[in-house]
Amino acid sequence: MTDPAGLTDPADRAMILSRDGWGRIIALIAAADGDISGAEDALATALERAVTAWRAEGPPGNPEGWLYRVALNARRDVWKSAATRTSTALDDELLDHLDHAGTRGEDDEGRLGVDPADHDPDALPDRRLELLAVCAHPDIDPPARPLLMLSAVMGMTAKAIASAMALPVATVSARLTRAKKRVAALGVGFGHPDRLDLESRLPEVQEAIYGAFAIEWAHAAPSPRAGMVGEAAYLAGLLARLCPGDGESHGLAALIHLSAARFPARRGGAGEFVPLTEQDPALWDRTLTESGEHHLKEVYRCGHVGRFGLEAAIQLLHMAGVRTGTTDWPMLLRLHDDLESLAPSLGGSVSRAAVLAEVDGPDAGLAALDALSLGTDNRDGPDDTGDSGIRGAKRVTAFQPAWVLRAHLLDRLGRTCDAAAAYRRALELTTDPAEREYLEARLR
Repeated sequence: MTDPAGLTDPADRAMILSRDGWGRIIALIAAADGDISGAEDALATALERAVTAWRAEGPPGNPEGWLYRVALNARRDVWKSAATRTSTALDDELLDHLDHAGTRGEDDEGRLGVDPADHDPDALPDRRLELLAVCAHPDIDPPARPLLMLSAVMGMTAKAIASAMALPVATVSARLTRAKKRVAALGVGFGHPDRLDLESRLPEVQEAIYGAFAIEWAHAAPSPRAGMVGEAAYLAGLLARLCPGDGESHGLAALIHLSAARFPARRGGAGEFVPLTEQDPALWDRTLTESGEHHLKEVYRCGHVGRFGLEAAIQLLHMAGVRTGTTDWPMLLRLHDDLESLAPSLGGSVSRAAVLAEVDGPDAGLAALDALSLGTDNRDGPDDTGDSGIRGAKRVTAFQPAWVLRAHLLDRLGRTCDAAAAYRRALELTTDPAEREYLEARLR
């Protein structure tokens, strides 16, 4: 959980605490009947009560557990209400489930995490994975599945999802509403998705976990175990343990762990942005780095190297270059070529142009960028910046990393005026204050 000590307003504390534990709470409550909207309404009720209670009495020692218990009681009240009794048959087994959830959903110290289904050898050991599997059900509209997973399980707002996927907020909200109604109508219980269901829906579950990580990447806290970044790393590791023979599950875990390991070095002492090439490897999280390296070895043991495995290998080679001062650019170019063939994306194409510039010179890298700008790259798909859904030249003109690279390459070629113009365009597209200061310094 994120430490909310710096926040004085109870409403802010409640929102941040629930944001980190949103998926855990929703999954535990919705486990009874698959009603995601009902679980979200119950948590919203708990948040409202937290504002009043925490302002009067101060936040509890275990805020997430407090929110879970209040939300569970609110959901139980709905089921036991007279209105519900007159409109639908009361399911005594469901009420028993809710009663047991109130006592088994937490450990002896009141923390969430002890799963009520862990006695079933085929059951998934984390309710969030069950909820992800439910959201990837084949009877749910395919375009709505990733939106539902990011919203219900990972706690993303419709606005954040819409921004990352370049979709109108109204479109995302409408798809989410329809998908939640579909889940409730299907009566998909949380005892139904098991390991076999998860394995058949792995690609979409993997994309949702990575999507949440990518959306949080730019604004994540320096601690790689805090907030959604920590949640994504945990779920990716759990997925790899549940599917030890799936190379892409290990690739996902490797990519997220290696990326998160660098978080402590991304900012200097005054909060300034530090690019990878200037980071101090001693600040990288050693445990996460070793975990990423372990999962990458498992990728090759499985004999299948997919998109996530290739991106993890690229990450590791860049990190090795920072450590040793010598980067294997030809090998990086080969990996990028493989990635381009397997899973083309805008972010991957721009990264490949940067590597090409190191192998064949800045003119070659600039030519590769120009090819994208001319619209020859009309491929769709998410990339390591969370960009998706925008096509061709339009995508490039709104893609900040492409302008940063263009400015850098033009500067290397001595085209100062053109480089300055590219830096100005990059600044227009930059939202992170620390990165803005870094680019402004380069422009000056």
